[in-house]
Amino acid sequence: MAGPFVMDEAQDLTRVEAVYRSTHPVLWRALLAYTGDRDLASDAESEAFAQAIRRGAAVVDVAAWVWRSAFAIAAGMLAARAKVRPTSAPADETSALDPSMAEFLSMLGSLSDQQRACIVLRYVAQLDNAGIAAALGTSDGTVRVQLHRAHQSLRRTLKEADHGR
Repeated sequence: MAGPFVMDEAQDLTRVEAVYRSTHPVLWRALLAYTGDRDLASDAESEAFAQAIRRGAAVVDVAAWVWRSAFAIAAGMLAARAKVRPTSAPADETSALDPSMAEFLSMLGSLSDQQRACIVLRYVAQLDNAGIAAALGTSDGTVRVQLHRAHQSLRRTLKEADHGR
């Protein structure tokens, strides 16, 4: 007999589906910006949602869990492929994003994975520090440090590009 705090599979599926409908476009664009690879972004997102469905009621905050898992899965896929991140995503990959994102993506290649994730979650997913920390499973302080370092690196990149013109 199920108690009042035990959800059935249909309720679990409904919760995950609601999160998918509300977060899919932003999550997928954030993963695309993070990985530079349309297929990898789709695979990481799909796997995160599939795991959330399998875990059912064990996942209390589905949205936070899916964001954190999708980025962890994407990072693992990048590492497993032993693929050097391109300095910019191919034109067909950036077509899914706002046109101004192409230049933004070209600068992300110089950042560490953690810095890139923080920048993408801030400017693509428009999360605040607490949201970024929750999505990455880290602390607010770590997010502040990583954003600061990423901004410094991006400023240097912009200055170098500006001097080169």
